[in-house]
Amino acid sequence: MEESKKYAKFLSQLIADKFCLYGDHSKNALTFHGIPEEKLVISGCPRYDILFNERENTGGENIILMGSGLPGTAFSYFLSNNVILEWEKMITSVFLALKELKELNEKIIIKRHPTQNKEIIKFQDLANKFLPDVKVYKNKNTYKLLSKSKLVVSMLSSVITEAIILDKPVVMPRHIKHDLGPHFVGTGAVLIIDKPEDALTVIKKALYDDEVKAKLKIGREKFLKEHLEYRGKSTERTLDVIKDLLKK
Repeated sequence: MEESKKYAKFLSQLIADKFCLYGDHSKNALTFHGIPEEKLVISGCPRYDILFNERENTGGENIILMGSGLPGTAFSYFLSNNVILEWEKMITSVFLALKELKELNEKIIIKRHPTQNKEIIKFQDLANKFLPDVKVYKNKNTYKLLSKSKLVVSMLSSVITEAIILDKPVVMPRHIKHDLGPHFVGTGAVLIIDKPEDALTVIKKALYDDEVKAKLKIGREKFLKEHLEYRGKSTERTLDVIKDLLKK
């Protein structure tokens, strides 16, 4: 706390009458670092209103593997070769796990990240090798793909938040030991693959283990409660905040 106080003076002088935040987690983080509480208003995230409003209408038949911008692309150049090679082992193990599940008649879909053009670890090549007849999308609507999925396997990405909103079980391969994503992990909203050799076991648990599925559902609700308020009504809330400011 003392360490963060040295930033308080600067942060408290940020030019804004109000800061609209997604939820309590953001508010607590900012007050911890010195932002005056009276400047903070929880409004939720209007971007996700459509997902919350469609949440009850989603089914699930596919397992979808989602790529992310990092560390999948050439922007990973700052990482060491060793880290990239370890990540390649992890992703390869995920493809192998999905190959086994496909042989059990599970339907698999792969979605590359829109920024993936010069990938270091090429999803298409791995798909050609392990899942040659599986559809690989790049620019297809992510929300529609997620809504028809019964399990999402995703790298660290905003896609995880979107899958949680749609009440989908999520498995996240860990990139590096201290990667970002504790807000997903800390609430129990996702299941982590810590080691490549555990990929199939972890994915099967998320798919078939009723106790694990129940715990993930509780974790998803905890994540949403802490991080996203005004579910489906964030646009209205944000507009109300703006109207109040204009009146003053």
